[in-house]
Amino acid sequence: MSILENDENRLLLGKWRTDPDDQETIAEYGDVSLDFLLNGGLIYTVHTEGKRQIMLLNFRVEGDVLVTDQPSDPHEERTKFELTPDGKLVLRYEHRSSTYIRDDKISSSPFPAASTN
Repeated sequence: MSILENDENRLLLGKWRTDPDDQETIAEYGDVSLDFLLNGGLIYTVHTEGKRQIMLLNFRVEGDVLVTDQPSDPHEERTKFELTPDGKLVLRYEHRSSTYIRDDKISSSPFPAASTN
């Protein structure tokens, strides 16, 4: 199935950044951006002072679950998610919620997904 055939996938496309009001998430995971690409790729970036740590993942949506996989270390992770009425993305993983806001200032990365299968 194409990414565009799924409404939830379409809603996730683009770049999201850790909500600056979500101090618990910033303390736990750092300042993170999630760049959901049209080809099913997901670029997960941790922004630290003067550098970035990047993980190239694949993603798909199954209902209210975001399924991610890192081709370099194959293992699917399942995370419940919600798109709130005010436009935020909330991920719920292992009883912890993290909130992200759209980051339209930065365009989607040109990096391809490592694998779309």
